Amino acid sequence: MKIRHLFVLLTIFVFTAAFTPAITNAADNIKIGVINMQQVVRGSKAGKQAMAKLQKKFEKVQKDLKAKQDKLKKLKKEFDQKASLMNEESRIKQQRKLQRKLAEYRQDEEDAKVEMQQEEAKLMEPIVKKLEKVVTKIGKEENFTMILEKNMPGMYYISPKIDITQMVIKKFNSTK
Repeated sequence: MKIRHLFVLLTIFVFTAAFTPAITNAADNIKIGVINMQQVVRGSKAGKQAMAKLQKKFEKVQKDLKAKQDKLKKLKKEFDQKASLMNEESRIKQQRKLQRKLAEYRQDEEDAKVEMQQEEAKLMEPIVKKLEKVVTKIGKEENFTMILEKNMPGMYYISPKIDITQMVIKKFNSTK
């Protein structure tokens, strides 16, 4: 029984010794790059242009929502001032009207949020597709084994030496 255990341990040792140089050589040839896609998109010319368009639209939507909110506040203030002078039936009717307007405002606010997300996705989609091509080209030209997104779950520490974000921004900006 002891001879059998000794044989198993000896076999493991021999295989480990035989394959360690191959594993070490493979590890020496691994080149990993990391990019912050958000930073690339927002730092690139195309990304900045898209964000400027998005910002204009956002400001318009915010202005419209602010006007609706101000109108709602005015109605609420008027209601609060006149509520004590109204009979119960009128007060309940006005209160329901105010609640409906508040619900409409909340729905408008939610619709605006969804619209802005859709607009951002629409503007960013062609940029991200072009960016993927640039990253793939860099990966091939620079002999990277893999290029990872910096903000992926599970990425707790990344050496600044392997961050290629600025390289990608420069290459992306130079493409037509």
